[in-house]
Amino acid sequence: MVTGSQEGGRGIAATARVFGTLIFVMPMVFGLTACSDRALDTGLLGAVTGQPSPVSDNTSPIRGMSGERTEYPNLGTVPARPTDLTTEAERQQAMDRLAQDRAASRRTKEQTEAIQVPEPLPTPMAVPPRPDLRPGRD
Repeated sequence: MVTGSQEGGRGIAATARVFGTLIFVMPMVFGLTACSDRALDTGLLGAVTGQPSPVSDNTSPIRGMSGERTEYPNLGTVPARPTDLTTEAERQQAMDRLAQDRAASRRTKEQTEAIQVPEPLPTPMAVPPRPDLRPGRD
């Protein structure tokens, strides 16, 4: 004879087995779908449910812009060459200015280090003795 408490316990055990199975099986399902290229385009849930891929099945690694993500540049186009490049003479002139600045800085450093202090610094005061503090004295 089965009592009410035993029936409730069997129901709880059956529910626990179902949830345990789901907890065990679901990561395997999502893990296997993560191995496919569809998971990269549609996400894990889209790969499991079979949603159509928003990307064409073109074998070229360069995908054209579809208009939905305009903040990303199209890698299929090449930008124009830059026109504001410096010439060799301008670069050499800038390097000469930097060399002059470095030489002037070194001269300033040598002049600063050569400055003599006119008189020695004063000696610090002596450390006063520790106060004689004893409890109970006035």
